[in-house]
Amino acid sequence: MPSIHDILTEAVALHNGGQPERAAALYRDILAVLPAEPHSLHLLGLQMRRAGREAEGAALMARSLLLAPTLAPALFNQGRALQDLGRLDEAVAHFRRKLELDPNCGVTVMRLASEALACGRLDEAGRLLRRAAALEADNEFASRLRRSLERVATSQAIARDAADPSLPPGLVVRGAFRDNSGYAQKVRQFVRHLVDAGVRIRLVDLNHGDVDNLPDGQIDPLLGTLDRPVRAKAVLSFTTPLLVEAVPGLKTINYTVFEALDIPPLWAAHSRRHDHVVVATASSRQAWLKAGHPADRVHICPEGVEPLDPGRVTPAAILDSTGRRLADYPVRILNVSDLNSRKNLEGLLRVWLRTTRAEDAAALLLKAGKGEGVSGSIRNLLVRLTAETGRTMEQAAPLFLVGGMLSETDMMSLHAAATHYWSMSHGEGWDLPMAQAGAMGLTLLAPDHSAYRAYLNGRVAHMIPSRVTPALDGYRGRDWWTPDEEEAARLLRAVIDDPDGTRRSARGHLLEQFSWRSAAHRLIGLLRDLDAL
Repeated sequence: MPSIHDILTEAVALHNGGQPERAAALYRDILAVLPAEPHSLHLLGLQMRRAGREAEGAALMARSLLLAPTLAPALFNQGRALQDLGRLDEAVAHFRRKLELDPNCGVTVMRLASEALACGRLDEAGRLLRRAAALEADNEFASRLRRSLERVATSQAIARDAADPSLPPGLVVRGAFRDNSGYAQKVRQFVRHLVDAGVRIRLVDLNHGDVDNLPDGQIDPLLGTLDRPVRAKAVLSFTTPLLVEAVPGLKTINYTVFEALDIPPLWAAHSRRHDHVVVATASSRQAWLKAGHPADRVHICPEGVEPLDPGRVTPAAILDSTGRRLADYPVRILNVSDLNSRKNLEGLLRVWLRTTRAEDAAALLLKAGKGEGVSGSIRNLLVRLTAETGRTMEQAAPLFLVGGMLSETDMMSLHAAATHYWSMSHGEGWDLPMAQAGAMGLTLLAPDHSAYRAYLNGRVAHMIPSRVTPALDGYRGRDWWTPDEEEAARLLRAVIDDPDGTRRSARGHLLEQFSWRSAAHRLIGLLRDLDAL
């Protein structure tokens, strides 16, 4: 009969070999015989955490540490679990204890450095980062350290500038602005219009990792000139709460969004450290309130749309692999989505396959993802949906697929090539492509939930009924919304069969209420109210 040691060795091999369920079963077998076996408690807790059962995992690891207080791996993994549960101070205590036992662990030093940066303890963060640099030689790790040290130096300079009476008053804005993300787009737009309104901005690029940035020629040259020191009262970040880093002596304000009904405990804990949170819509504000955030510290400032004359934007000339032209189809329905479960391309393509016919005078224009390999991912998804629905793409109206990273100008041309915009998303913090499509006069088919309700209604758009359902993947443990596919199919069929009779326009409504200029002026008013300008 195998010994406990042998069973544990086999379980760890399964654990490391990507067979967590078999490993967990062996950990439970050990604990049935030895309920106080600390390694099994720790590793079973780690598996529970990875399976999304964070509280259960943390409880098992806590039992392990009661039995073996110096079990260093358990201290580190329990620290991570406590972070996810929003218990940040307890997490830090575990990382500090781990470092006492294992002073040469660069990863633990980086965890503590990140915590110090988040709280604005810049001297401590610098010391820890230099210590980590002496411990780790990995190139990727070294790149992270370099970026972190740059942010320490920048924050120290911002703090010194804030105390310099010779400098002009202004606002420090921190955010990624060189890439093609939604956060980068809103940074570019808000900053342009803040400057137009007379606000002196120091723009600081967030540099947490390597990303595919837009070419310099596709970024407004103005943004490259906004590196002058200012005497600021506040730092306004545009990022997720986890990436906000405080500057001592300045207010910490973060502009962010969330796409589900309530934010995770980790987001909530980090947000409580900030002086104020600004969100784009009431649905995001409700997500913060549901997590217990103080109502007087979370504020709404909508994003915006670009007031373009659609007739002055050149439509993109798009052909499919067979040489068919998108422009030959009277009904051209656009969707812009990243390749993730929240965007619900599965639901959108399932409705398309089930509802449309090859002879329809309609086509779907799908801009999916920002990187390479998009066509393969969509092809795999279509193979699965074909098996599920019993219908092939040859039986449905055509799909035109666009991949890669596009400039803002190219994205506008993509919008100009379409007549309709359709989303089946599970939740949005704003949805810039949908809002811009409406501002350019496209007929909109939008789920009736989350941010869409902030700038659309049944008078200006076709709203798809949605129900609350458990979320998946990175949103696991939260609830989001699932659009009604039967109603979406009915609407899709109606706009294809009678495009003129189903025409709706949100253009006037969006341009009147939600221009970027208006958004910037709302933000200025809010920042003044918060004594941040």
